[in-house]
Amino acid sequence: MMLDSQADIGRRVWLPCRYCGDNTALYLLDSDVNMVWVQCGNCLRRWWHDTGVGHGRRPEHLFDVA
Repeated sequence: MMLDSQADIGRRVWLPCRYCGDNTALYLLDSDVNMVWVQCGNCLRRWWHDTGVGHGRRPEHLFDVA
């Protein structure tokens, strides 16, 4: 797997990776209301993360990508 083409060092999210536990910042790829689409720079997995702010909904047209 490769680093997403939308990954930019200037757009980061300070959360631990839920797959490998890496504590460095995640790449912020996209956002929708209270959800952020992130990628770990270590294991390269991507997923939607619910920030818990606003309405609790998951975009129905989007899904986790390993």
